[in-house]
Amino acid sequence: MLFINGLKFFILLCLLFPANVLFAQTPVPLKQSYLFFPYPMDRNWHTSLGATFTNIPDEVTEEARPRVPAGDLHVLRKINNKFAIDGRLNFQVIQNHLSIGPRWIHVINDRLSFSVGDDIAWWFGYFNFSSFDTKANGWINYPNASLGIKMKNQILVTLKGEAMITLYERSTVGKQSIAKSGLEWNGYAGSIMLEQPLYKNKSFILGFKGQYTNFFWQTWPLFPTFNKTIFYPEVIAGFVL
Repeated sequence: MLFINGLKFFILLCLLFPANVLFAQTPVPLKQSYLFFPYPMDRNWHTSLGATFTNIPDEVTEEARPRVPAGDLHVLRKINNKFAIDGRLNFQVIQNHLSIGPRWIHVINDRLSFSVGDDIAWWFGYFNFSSFDTKANGWINYPNASLGIKMKNQILVTLKGEAMITLYERSTVGKQSIAKSGLEWNGYAGSIMLEQPLYKNKSFILGFKGQYTNFFWQTWPLFPTFNKTIFYPEVIAGFVL
């Protein structure tokens, strides 16, 4: 299914843009740093540090009201002008999420570029609950695609879509453990990210992400008892170092 959708996307690009536009562009290096924008890198590393602020719906939290932001460390490693490795760590006190995956990047013209990628993520957390040691961890796959648009004043806009597929999940309360494996479709997410230079090579990142899913890793301590797909809005802010 993912291969078929990717093939449809490629055919659509070929219909919208002439072959010489799609395949004959020589990318011009951008004199600014970016993490989300799908474009060939002019240096080996790009790194940002920031935070994500996610609103957990009341139907999940019930009486509890967790509103703790997660730290966000994001690293992009250049392989060549077509490929990069994207690594990201979201961290809180009792739960964390680490992802890594490749990006294939292509420049369409002087304003548009796009990338496709596939991230694998491991989430884990632990805390004491009613005198029981409680912990959980799992693996999630995020196939994704991004479209980048260069705006005026060096503003970079990125539109990103991704699927969320659980590969493995395990939770332990005291001495009792529950585990499940196998591909399970959780939902999908869409993001819009803005990146703009501040001074020298430093840039500011601000974005919004909407997740429509039946599982969100930050909610595992609540042990939700239903399998309902819910919308989770998230604000992302950070600085490119």
